[in-house]
Formats: sequence, structure tokens, C-alpha cells
Amino acid sequence: MFRKFYPAEMAESSYSIDYESLYAQGYRGIIYDIDNTLVEHGADANEEVIELFRRLCGMGFRICLLSNNKAPRVRRFYHGVKIKGVKLHYIFDAHKPAKKNYRKAMLLMRTTKKTTLFVGDQLFTDVYGANRVGIRSFLVKPINKKEEIQIVFKRRLERIVLHFYKKERIGRLKQTNLVLIGFMGCGKSSVGQYLAQKCGFTFVDTDALIEERAGCKIREIFQEKGEEYFRDMETDVLSELVRTAKRQVIATGGGMPVREKNQKLLRKLGFVVYLSVTPETVLERLQGDTTRPLLQKASKEDELRRLLTERKFVYQMTAHKVVAVDGKTIPEIAAEIHDSI
Repeated sequence: MFRKFYPAEMAESSYSIDYESLYAQGYRGIIYDIDNTLVEHGADANEEVIELFRRLCGMGFRICLLSNNKAPRVRRFYHGVKIKGVKLHYIFDAHKPAKKNYRKAMLLMRTTKKTTLFVGDQLFTDVYGANRVGIRSFLVKPINKKEEIQIVFKRRLERIVLHFYKKERIGRLKQTNLVLIGFMGCGKSSVGQYLAQKCGFTFVDTDALIEERAGCKIREIFQEKGEEYFRDMETDVLSELVRTAKRQVIATGGGMPVREKNQKLLRKLGFVVYLSVTPETVLERLQGDTTRPLLQKASKEDELRRLLTERKFVYQMTAHKVVAVDGKTIPEIAAEIHDSI
């Protein structure tokens, strides 16, 4: 009964969404509600909005504002952005959750349902309308808690829907696997062990499984058999996990998603989370580490940066969720992953 109101994703705000990852997944258009989604109710476009829109346009996104407000309010906000050189479209008096103007927004942006996102702060207008059209929806927390009386009443009803939404997601979590991908040193094993304990799952490390099968360390496999042989072992282990794994948190090797076949297997295996990390953090964490075969070169820092640059796009394409780990504790990272499922 309530599922038609469920968002595809929830986010703290319009400004905390990982748009880079979404662009890598093929999305090209974003439809935004205005009031309490981008700014406080009735406020003009501020520097935060302008900076966000400039960044999105620079990435290649097209933007359309979709508001139930009247023309003067929407045009004022639109012109506040446009005079700063940002290109976007707008639709006022949209009658959300009616489908018509969601479709019109896609026509203006020249995007499709599969390449369009919607971001808004209300379930019964914003999210419900996007769901009716088949657009991936993001529900963000309202910027200002003080709202008009009719909105306050809707928020009470929203809390009931979100209660069942979260309950269902927790139930879904208990039936899936969590798969952690990312560059060496990003914390897959540490976060994975913590998550497994928190969720009551079994923790599995694919590198440990490979070493157990081979009867030797990974660096020895590289030295004696070569990287291609090791990658074949990774694919074999991954294929077996797809067939057998249940209620597991699985930490994968840093290079596992590089093979296209593995990317499909990883997503089939479970909910894939990319732990994103900066080169500086990796260098700090791996200082003095001699166990990583791909870093046993004279120019260690250059090699690390090259590999991270090469793999970043692949990680983003493979993952269902991207979590930046720099400056965060293991419990904070685990909580962010848990809340996103």
C-alpha cells in the first residue's frame, strides 16, 4: 500500500548526494524541487545552489526546476541562478504528483526515464510523482523544520510511510550480501568485519579465500604465476560466492572489479559499496607495507596514483553506493552503509 511512496534513495540534503557516481552510472538529467530542497521556503538562490549547479553543469548534467509554486516565485529563483551564468530549465505550477510536467522536464533536458533523477523533500508530491513516471527518486531532509500547517500535517503522514519503508529495508538487508569494493588501503576488511558483527552476518575476505585455495600468499601467486592467473582465481572465487553466499559481508581485492565479467558478478552477488579514498590517505596507511604486489616498484607514489585514477571510474560504475572514507571512523562508515541499504 505504501510502496508507491517509497523513495529509491534517501539523503541528508541535495548537497550531500554523490553526483559523480550517478554520472558514471549514466544519469544525465536532474529534476529538482525548490523550497526546502535547495533553499528554505521562499528564499532566493544562494551561493551554495549556484556552486552546486555550476559543478553539475561542468560534469555534463542538465537541470530542470519543477515546482508547484506560482510563476513569480519560480522565476525569481530561476533568474537568481541564471544571472550567474548557469543554464537550466524551469516549470512552475507543476501540479505534482501529476505525471505531465515530470515528462515535460525530461523533454526540456532531452533525457529519458533511465537517465533522469528527481530530488525533492516531500513524499506525497515529489517522490510519488517521480515514482509514477518511473524516475529514480531521492528524498532529502527538509532544510527548514518550520513549515506551513498543511505541510506539517503531511509530514506526520510521511513519518508513518517512512516507518514501514525503513522496516522493509531492514528486512531486505537480512536477505542480501554486502559487497565492499575499493582501492587497497581503503579499509574494506576493517569496515567489513565491523559491519558483519553489527548486522549478524559472516565476514568473508576474497583475498583470504584465494590464499587458502592456493596454499600460499598472494604476492607469491603474482611472482610464480603472474597477475592474469591471480585474476582468474578471483573470478572463480567470485562465481562460487554468487552461487553460495548468503548473509555475508564480503571484502574484495582492489583489482577485482577491473574485469567486466566481475563487475556483473559483483552486482549479482549483493549490494555493492565503493569505499572511496584519496591517494594521500592510502599512502599514509600503506607506509612500509611490502605485501602489495602492485606497489613493489621504485616509484610507489606515482604507481599508486596511476592505479587509483584508472580504477576510480570502474569502482563508481560497479557500485550501488559510494561512501567516502577519509576522516571518518569505522563506526561512522558502517552506519552510512547500513542506512543506505
